[in-house]
Amino acid sequence: MVAGSVVAFAVAVFLRYVLTEAGAAQTAAFYVGIPAVVAVIVVLSAPSRSAVGITMKVITVLLLMSMMLLGEGFICVIFAAPIFYLIGGLVAIVVEKITKSGPGDDRMHAVAVPALVLVAVAASEGIVPATTLDGATTVSASRTLNADVDDVVAAWERPLDFGGTPLPGVLSWGFPEPLADSGGSLEVGARRTVTFAGAHHRPLLVSEHHWGEHTTELTFEVVSRTYDSARLAVVGDTTPISSWLTWNVADITWSAVDSTHTAVDLELSYTRELAPAWYFGPIEEYVTERAAGWLLDSLNQ
Repeated sequence: MVAGSVVAFAVAVFLRYVLTEAGAAQTAAFYVGIPAVVAVIVVLSAPSRSAVGITMKVITVLLLMSMMLLGEGFICVIFAAPIFYLIGGLVAIVVEKITKSGPGDDRMHAVAVPALVLVAVAASEGIVPATTLDGATTVSASRTLNADVDDVVAAWERPLDFGGTPLPGVLSWGFPEPLADSGGSLEVGARRTVTFAGAHHRPLLVSEHHWGEHTTELTFEVVSRTYDSARLAVVGDTTPISSWLTWNVADITWSAVDSTHTAVDLELSYTRELAPAWYFGPIEEYVTERAAGWLLDSLNQ
């Protein structure tokens, strides 16, 4: 049992290294393949009555050690944990059923074998084009501000007030934190840059965060402007967020509600880089929608 757990952990670390070096660390081969392989190794080497439980324990140790030894961040582990447990648990149950069934148990094999094939196909998303889903996504947020249209446009041209608007909810769990916004005109060709904090310094004997401790930047350029809208395209992104999604454009629209109130809409378009889509798609939409709302709340009126 102990030997199997050690082998499973070692194989998981090795697969992580191989997938990272191959540029596939954001694909389903990582988030589905690794827990599936761990489950198979543990089930085939552990006592039959405890195989699933041991699989869960090995995955837990793997996740915790990834922060200490492999430089993973808290937020990365938090979002990876559910799918690791889900895939690991399901594969462990299926493999355990197969090993316990007799060679003549056709009904069990008819269910279990397709299930494992389905996991293998799911693990290819992001690597095999035929199983990779389009990641283009748009989210939006709206606010009605106590200001006229001219004041709202002027507010967009000033730096956003990150310091006076604490990150809410999930945004405060360990995502890269915006420190400063350069502000800038909404005329075509104008640029603005948002600076993000680096990772916190980690104590001795704990691996440095893979983000690094240096600041990073997200740069926008105004590519179109009308009397009631502006489109900003992302022209540079050195933030860790670029490994999860690729920002495309931000569309800002505004309209007068009355002489002292203005409705403002912000649409953020991006391409999801993480797979599988069924898992990371909803997560990224949820987080980016709240980011859009927070940006509107940060307008320096």
